[in-house]
Amino acid sequence: MYEIEDKWKIGAEAYYFSPQQLNDGATGKGYWTTGLMAEKIWERFSLFLNFENLTDTRQTRFDTIYTGTITSPVFRDIYAPVDGFVVNGGIKFKL
Repeated sequence: MYEIEDKWKIGAEAYYFSPQQLNDGATGKGYWTTGLMAEKIWERFSLFLNFENLTDTRQTRFDTIYTGTITSPVFRDIYAPVDGFVVNGGIKFKL
């Protein structure tokens, strides 16, 4: 996290998730995910942006989320992101 008081806040994050034991007895794969956030501050309001999962890590890229056929699926544990890269932002008002 880096901050210029009352002007900017910028932060980065990285997480490693180790292999996990799944309900079906299999072991899920380990993976990394990263993020970045920034906020520009003015006297009465601020704007922020949040970038989640910059590496676009998705369970469907390295493991399955179901077995069986498409008409008769057997769903496995979801242990990693399935939505990929996400951006969100907003405005904060000081009342």
